[in-house]
Amino acid sequence: MLHQIAENFLKNRAKIEDFFLKKTQSLTPPLYLSCDIRNSGNKIGVVDTNLFPAGFNNLCKAYSRVTTFALKAFFEEQLPDVKKVVLLAEEHTRNRFYLENVLRLIQLLGEAGIEARAAYFGQEITEDRIEVELGEGKSMRMDRLSVREGRPYAGDFSGDRILSNNDFSMGLPPALEGLESLILPSPSLGWHRRRKSRHFSLLQELLEEFGRAIDLDPWLLNCEFTTEKEIDLSQEQDLKRLAGGVEKVLNRVEEQYRRYNIEGPPYAFVKNNAGTYGMGLMEVMQSSEILNMNRRDRNKLLSAKGGKKSDSFLVQEGIPTADFYSGFPIEPVIYMVGFQVVGGFFRMNSQRDAFASLNSRGMEFACLCLHKIDEPHEGPFLNCAEKGNLVALSSVMARIAALAAAMEMRELT
Repeated sequence: MLHQIAENFLKNRAKIEDFFLKKTQSLTPPLYLSCDIRNSGNKIGVVDTNLFPAGFNNLCKAYSRVTTFALKAFFEEQLPDVKKVVLLAEEHTRNRFYLENVLRLIQLLGEAGIEARAAYFGQEITEDRIEVELGEGKSMRMDRLSVREGRPYAGDFSGDRILSNNDFSMGLPPALEGLESLILPSPSLGWHRRRKSRHFSLLQELLEEFGRAIDLDPWLLNCEFTTEKEIDLSQEQDLKRLAGGVEKVLNRVEEQYRRYNIEGPPYAFVKNNAGTYGMGLMEVMQSSEILNMNRRDRNKLLSAKGGKKSDSFLVQEGIPTADFYSGFPIEPVIYMVGFQVVGGFFRMNSQRDAFASLNSRGMEFACLCLHKIDEPHEGPFLNCAEKGNLVALSSVMARIAALAAAMEMRELT
């Protein structure tokens, strides 16, 4: 089926580019984003879109060069007067991989002609300045973010703008109130306001229009979903309502499985509607699993960055991955700057199976660049159902997700 989808895309390449041209004319592009894509061999779809992406340290040299050129073009077209930015980071001083992402992003911006320094809110880090050792001779200085005369500072470094790699899950700190116009991406896109359900509603609308343009069933590119709001997991009637949402999604997917003669059980993910970092997520095969949740399951579903609780949940069709590396499941992660795909890699997880979320403990990224999937590897090789098609289709899916993100931006900002 993936081969048939790819053939359709190739045959309708001109229509696809026309679709993107018309859509982008009326939209402001997001600064950057990353998309998690799942391919079952029968369908392919975006399962998450992050507007404050980490992981730039996982991009290879070739993709890093593309990212540099894309950042340069973005600032020249959207913010020509900006030459210096304060890069606002999460306060993950113990997460070396995240901090390597911050350092790499500073380097990429520098190569694009934008001078950058790292800063933090100071909500968890009490010092005014820290020096972070990253190993292999690498280190990075970070300063508490300050504002003087309406300009952002990292130590004595003054920026023209704040470029945020912090997703504002806990909202905008009082010190930055009134400076929203200086922050990119807008803090309005943070998880204190943004909802997964709205992104996927907009994405569904776009995919339906896209499907009509190229005569393709949009279900082959989309995850079924529904949203349940005002859910208290301690209340039986609310659990029944959430279980009803799961049943609704599973029934829709089962109907499509019969239509396309797809074997295997349908399943779903229940996700915190404002969740990030792979938190607030539960995999379910049957709606009864919601009714029979124990305390550990409930706590897992309620877990969120900063301890923020949610009463709104997205129930999303699960897409089992058909792709493996050394016997372990993988999924493409695509990065974009503006409306341009700049590269990506495969997320691999040695502790999960084909049905599970791979954005969890045990995930790895090494040596799995998208453009290298046909090169020989030591040991077991990369087993993708259709390698070239997977990369091409994932890139188109990310471009459509970027349109949905731009539409979110228009609504929220």
